Amino acid sequence: MDPVYALWGALGAAANLGVIFLEASRRVKGWPWVRPHGPGGGVYAVMIAVNLAIAAVTTAAVATTHIVNSGLVAFGLGATAPIVVKKVARYAESLLPGDDEDAPPRAGDVDAH
Repeated sequence: MDPVYALWGALGAAANLGVIFLEASRRVKGWPWVRPHGPGGGVYAVMIAVNLAIAAVTTAAVATTHIVNSGLVAFGLGATAPIVVKKVARYAESLLPGDDEDAPPRAGDVDAH
């Protein structure tokens, strides 16, 4: 496995985060991490670090399967990895037993009724 693919994955995630940043900046008409519209700079920085790490680790893991054969593929995997991991985690969480009837709906949840 070429460790350069993990770097390409992190760069893909950085590009994705750049787009998210621009969208959030337009929505709040300023810095998206500033309160009351955002969580604060520390939380925002941790979110960026976690997204970059998820992308790098996921891209490196997939690169061991020889599916990743170029920097462009690694870049694309890195850009989509945080999104895919979030959806897989949400699906796995939905399979866990628990009393979800009384839980308030989360952002992004779709009413099945």
